Amino acid sequence: MTAAALPVPVGLPARRGATFGRVLTSEWFKAWGLRSVRWTVACMVLLGTGMAFLSGNDPLVGADGYGSIAYFVTSTLPITQFPLLLLGVLLGSGEFSSRSAGSTFVAVPDRTLVLVAKTAVTTAIAAVTAVTALGLSAAATLVSGIGPALSVTLTAETTRMWVGSALYLVAATVFCFGLGMLLRRSTAAILVAFIIYVLDFALLAAPDGVGMVADLLPGHTGQVVTATDEQIALMQEVGSLAADPWTSLAVAATWAVAMTLVAGLRLRRHDI
Repeated sequence: MTAAALPVPVGLPARRGATFGRVLTSEWFKAWGLRSVRWTVACMVLLGTGMAFLSGNDPLVGADGYGSIAYFVTSTLPITQFPLLLLGVLLGSGEFSSRSAGSTFVAVPDRTLVLVAKTAVTTAIAAVTAVTALGLSAAATLVSGIGPALSVTLTAETTRMWVGSALYLVAATVFCFGLGMLLRRSTAAILVAFIIYVLDFALLAAPDGVGMVADLLPGHTGQVVTATDEQIALMQEVGSLAADPWTSLAVAATWAVAMTLVAGLRLRRHDI
């Protein structure tokens, strides 16, 4: 009498364990599942769009001082960027502040894998939010009173403003993400991020040596990529510009990568 054949198990995954795709998908839905993330993204979009529309209908604001819609929209970047900076901090520190990080690393023991997935999700959310905010701000400006008087032509200058602003916002968000993951306390990380990104304004009247150092801070890029060619030429002439816009953007990206690597080093070597 032959033994009955055991039933073949069905419904089990062909591949077990935490793969990058699964971790990435999990982090994506986890991020969008947070109410704070949705509200912060909405705030970024509404703030930029609202400021563009209200300023465009202000009778005291003239088109002569701007010339292009790109400069009109991106000139408010030092103010409208803060919701995205907050978003980066929350995505980096949220699980540590809520003490839910432990469950994440129990499910995925490879901490580097989690860090890479979180960084990729943060970058994607920042890029989508930045492009949406800039696009809707441009649309709001076009339908405002000042819109018809502004140029919409794409030149090397205006392309640099649009592309540079979007890339800067992504780099700034990732930097704040790394800062939040490094400090692991949302309040402390928000305070430090605020100081870093407003320090450049506080050092405008600083001596030349200090001012040149301040130009290498991550927040300075937001002012450089949105400046007109004439403004950049003037800053270079008086020696108050340490780097051209694209070099400054590379500096901001370097800050973002460095902060994320430092956060990853702490993540690997210290307890959660």
